[in-house]
Amino acid sequence: MADTVFAPAFQLRAAVAADAPALAELGAATFVETFGAQNRASDVDAHLAAHFSPALQAAELADPRGAVLVAELDGGLAGYARTLDGAAPACVHAARPRELARLYVRRSALGAGIGPALMRRVLDDAHAAGRDVLWLGVWEHNPRARRFYEKWGFVEAGDVPYVLGDDVQRDLVLTVALPAPGPR
Repeated sequence: MADTVFAPAFQLRAAVAADAPALAELGAATFVETFGAQNRASDVDAHLAAHFSPALQAAELADPRGAVLVAELDGGLAGYARTLDGAAPACVHAARPRELARLYVRRSALGAGIGPALMRRVLDDAHAAGRDVLWLGVWEHNPRARRFYEKWGFVEAGDVPYVLGDDVQRDLVLTVALPAPGPR
C-alpha cells in the first residue's frame, strides 16, 4: 500500500482588527525569510519598521480601499493576502484595477496549498467586485514568486521602482485580466 500524504488543514478568513499584531509578526517574518539574505540588513530593518508594526497593520486593516485575507494553520497565521482598490501604474491598462499588494506565506507552510488558496480567493473576490484586472509588483530577483504568478496567468506589463531602505530596486508589474484562469 502506498504511503498517503495528508496536507495540514488551514482555514481562510477575513482579517479583523485583533489580527494586527499577528499580521505584523507574520509580515516581518515572511519578508525576512524571503528577502533578508539578498539585501543589506539596514535596508531590511528600515523596511520592517516602515511597514510591519502592529499600528501600521491596524491602519491597513481599517483602510476602506483594502481587504486582508488570512490563512490560519495550527492555531496561528501562516499566510495572508492584502488587496487594494485604486490607482495603478500607467502600464496597467484597466478601468477598474485591483492591486494584490501582498501575498505572503511562511516558509514552514509552503507546499500546504495556502498560496494557491489565497490566490484563488483574491481572483474570485476581485471578479465578483467587478474589477477587470488584478495587478501586482514582484521583485525582479524573486524567481519563485514570478513562477507562481505566471502559473496563474499573470504577464509582465512594465516595471516600477521599489524603495527598500536606502536601496532603490526594480519591481516587475504583472497583470491578469479577470475573470482569470486557474493555474496552468
